[in-house]
Amino acid sequence: MGPLQIETARDAHGQPGVWATLDPGAEPVFIARHQWIGVDLDGTLARDDAADHFQPPYPLGEPVPEMIARVKSLLAAGVTVKIFSARACEPESIPIIQAWTERHGLGRLEVTHQKDYDLIRYYDDRAIQVLPNQSRPVSSLAAGKAG
Repeated sequence: MGPLQIETARDAHGQPGVWATLDPGAEPVFIARHQWIGVDLDGTLARDDAADHFQPPYPLGEPVPEMIARVKSLLAAGVTVKIFSARACEPESIPIIQAWTERHGLGRLEVTHQKDYDLIRYYDDRAIQVLPNQSRPVSSLAAGKAG
């Protein structure tokens, strides 16, 4: 992870955005200005392995440097990044999370627990990607499993 290859451009319809290579060796993805990338907080952007992490008051962990660098690359290119976290279910957690993102050089990012149609990618430590319309984990392709 870390800094990404990003190029400002327009899509085939003239819509402004960027082409970003989000994964090593992958094809670039066009990200339009209205679209956004979600990043989970605990275990993805912030470490969750401290002894007291899952005990009240549920402290935020130290940053994960590689993901911080990835988010900074996206933000520098004008891509909207939102913190996508269950913590946002409790409104009083949002300013605490925003203060954490500011403290770690990301600015005051929007914090949400809701998806919408403009979310085009979500980085999370617990998610398992499935093949669209098939309910099969993507990992089954690499393992050579039929289902």
